[in-house]
Amino acid sequence: MLSPLGGCVASSPSESSGQVVVRLVTLLKDPNPEVRRTAALSLGKIGEPAAVTPLLDGLMDSDARVREYSAWALGNLGEEGLKQAGLLLVQTLKDPSPAVKAGAAAAIGKLGGTEEMVELLSETLKDPDQTTRLAVVQALGWLEAPTSYPALLTAFRDKDAAIRQGAVAALGELADQRVLPALRMRLLQDPDVGVRSEAAFRLGKLGDDSLLPTLQFISLKDEDARVRRWARWAIASIQNVPN
Repeated sequence: MLSPLGGCVASSPSESSGQVVVRLVTLLKDPNPEVRRTAALSLGKIGEPAAVTPLLDGLMDSDARVREYSAWALGNLGEEGLKQAGLLLVQTLKDPSPAVKAGAAAAIGKLGGTEEMVELLSETLKDPDQTTRLAVVQALGWLEAPTSYPALLTAFRDKDAAIRQGAVAALGELADQRVLPALRMRLLQDPDVGVRSEAAFRLGKLGDDSLLPTLQFISLKDEDARVRRWARWAIASIQNVPN
């Protein structure tokens, strides 16, 4: 039965974790969505690999919060979660709910990704839905998979500024020196303040002193104070000057 405090499943001291998981799996089928949400969250906290299959069913639940919590829970199930749920989590990035997409992206980031997942993520970056593309970029950023480089570079040209900024961040996490010219171009020419700021920050993290002239120019000439501030930070980081 549900506890009156917080909706967690109450268990006796003698009850094994396996028995608790069985009860929670049963509750994932409860007609009350609040009960199903609590069950999904609890299964994620326990982290029992045996919960993978019922949580996969949770990704198809009619209630968006249940789907979100099921995705989050799958991200806590380690190797078994990756093996059984990885590709379906990528497909869940197309869920109509932005919260579910975000939960699936975070789960992918925690589980890690196979090459097949990275290929599917790269293909999904072509999806016409903006929130889907943004979730894909976030997932790729967390995965830090070198093979995602070409797809993320393509995302630099996305019409949506949030996706371009996410791609800048994700490529920055790869620490691939090939991206320096593209980051420089974003810093100099992107119309969005967030993208230019992200580019300056990532150039500072990458630490290539050949970009100091560009950063110095931006620190003086960019029209936005935030971009100028991040360019100064990047210069200081490259020169190892305390900020």
